[in-house]
Amino acid sequence: MEPVATHTGEIWEAVLRFLSQRSTLTLATADEAGQPYAASLYFVHDDGLRLYFLSSPESRHTRHLLNRPEVAVTIHGEPWDWRTIQGLQLTGRADPVEDPEEQAQVMARYRAKFRFVEELPQALAHARLYRITPRWVRWIDNTRGFGYRVEWRLG
Repeated sequence: MEPVATHTGEIWEAVLRFLSQRSTLTLATADEAGQPYAASLYFVHDDGLRLYFLSSPESRHTRHLLNRPEVAVTIHGEPWDWRTIQGLQLTGRADPVEDPEEQAQVMARYRAKFRFVEELPQALAHARLYRITPRWVRWIDNTRGFGYRVEWRLG
């Protein structure tokens, strides 16, 4: 696993807090012909903004990753007032997590965030862990003013 540069500062910390308060990301993939597809998935993250999700290896989105690992992701709340819009957009690469130590660390985080996974042992046994390593990230935060955004290039 390549290290992702960890940023610091008030905005980066705001993004990490935001991610800690969200459960679901929208993953955009493309099939072999380039046809787009989107899936909503539970996720956990690390301080380098790597995102992790569990999914069946037979699911449509994970099958797409075999040939086209480049993905786009959005994570957002559901505001009704434009002044409270916050969200993350990113592009990067999604890969299965192979390293047992990384798997154990991420699964501990996943189980702590989503306690219900213990109620689904068959699904959990069949699922595979995937990592999204971001290359480009855009943070949108209208609480700081209309159209406020910060972008990072990572990796």
